[in-house]
Amino acid sequence: MNTQTHRTCIRMSKEEYALLKEKSRVAGLSANAWLMRELERNRPMLYREEETRAAIAFADEAGRDINAVARAFNSGSGTAQHLELALHRLAQVVERFQQVRKLGYPYAV
Repeated sequence: MNTQTHRTCIRMSKEEYALLKEKSRVAGLSANAWLMRELERNRPMLYREEETRAAIAFADEAGRDINAVARAFNSGSGTAQHLELALHRLAQVVERFQQVRKLGYPYAV
C-alpha cells in the first residue's frame, strides 16, 4: 500500500529533467524515490537559530585570541604558553559546537 498521499509539482528545464532522470537511473531508483532520498540527505544548515548564533559569536571571539597567538609567532615572540592558549580556545570552540549539535541541530555550522 502506498503511504504517500500528497503531490507537488516541480518546474524544470529539459536539461534539469534529463539530469534528474540520469541521476535516478544511476541510483537504481525512480525519479520520485531519488528526490525523496535527496530530501532526506540534504537537510538545511541552521545559521539563524539562537544557539547557533551564540556558538558562532563565541567562535569569533576565540578566533581573535587564536589570531593574536599567530601574530605573536609571526613576530618571533611566541611561547609555549601562547600555543597552550590557542589549543585551549580551539578546544572550547569544538565543545561549543558539539553542545549545539546535542541540542538537535546536527547540521549546525
